[in-house]
Amino acid sequence: MTFDALRSLRPLSFALIAGLLPAAAQAAEHTLDGVNFMGPLITPNPAGLPKGNVFIEPYLIRIDSDRYFDGEGRRHDSDGRSAAWLTVVPIAYGLGQRVTAQVNLSASRAETGTDRSRGFRAGDTTAMVQYLLQAPNEDGTRPAISVSLSQRYATGSYDRIDGNPLNAQGDGVQRTTFGLGMQQVVWLPNGRPLRWRGQLSASPAPARVAINDHSVYGTPDGFRGNIAPGSLIGLSAAGEYSFNPKWVGVMEFAVSRQSDRHLSGYAPGADGNMQRFDERRPGSRNVTLAPAVQYHFSPSVGLIAGVEFTVAGRNTGSYINPQVALDMFF
Repeated sequence: MTFDALRSLRPLSFALIAGLLPAAAQAAEHTLDGVNFMGPLITPNPAGLPKGNVFIEPYLIRIDSDRYFDGEGRRHDSDGRSAAWLTVVPIAYGLGQRVTAQVNLSASRAETGTDRSRGFRAGDTTAMVQYLLQAPNEDGTRPAISVSLSQRYATGSYDRIDGNPLNAQGDGVQRTTFGLGMQQVVWLPNGRPLRWRGQLSASPAPARVAINDHSVYGTPDGFRGNIAPGSLIGLSAAGEYSFNPKWVGVMEFAVSRQSDRHLSGYAPGADGNMQRFDERRPGSRNVTLAPAVQYHFSPSVGLIAGVEFTVAGRNTGSYINPQVALDMFF
């Protein structure tokens, strides 16, 4: 079994290429022995983990933004540059031959101009369980198909942040997300494998989030109210080409859409009296690309480095996110 068949959980289609090779010939002539994949930066692995195995993949990510997209999709320069260091640690465990569980831990340090957050601060935490509907065959030409359910917990600070918005490392939203993933290997005429995978995810609008004082949503001191978060839908797809047992090239695409949010409550006015606060924030869209390269020290340890960057959007920031991750299977 290849390394990425053991990888943690994290539509492009090459069906035309696959159609060039008869399925029986692929099964007879190709083997994944000596082929190492560790997966792209964004799209989760539908194949999951074998029972009793553990996978850990610490990420270090630099987030930089000095531009944004307006409601018409036009890009503008921001008033100032914002940046952050983010570390994310997915930890996955094979509960059964078809069931994989995973938890994602995170922490970050934010900055804008000369302002800084107070060191690295814990972010939100996500727990997920995935069920493998169809397992891949030995050469990977039969697609791996899975469904997943994830729950995000608001463990990061988001309100009562003492006037420094950079101290907010979460959004307070307890969000449930449903996912459908697929993965398949295509053997090219030169005998090397090209693997594609895709993930469709959807999250219904969660419950309102209570907000007090200064918050990540820009509310002032003394504010008392809540925000109704919008629903989310996302699609990501990736292709990986194995040059040899050590090196793999990756290209990835992701798009997400969030519906409108409604912020409401009361805040002190200039005269000291509480005044009504009511604001609808328009939905946002975001389209990114993420090229990367993998290097495999062994079938159970690998390194991936790449950059995710925004190519289009509406009502969202424009980001460039270099990142590196170390993949370890036990």
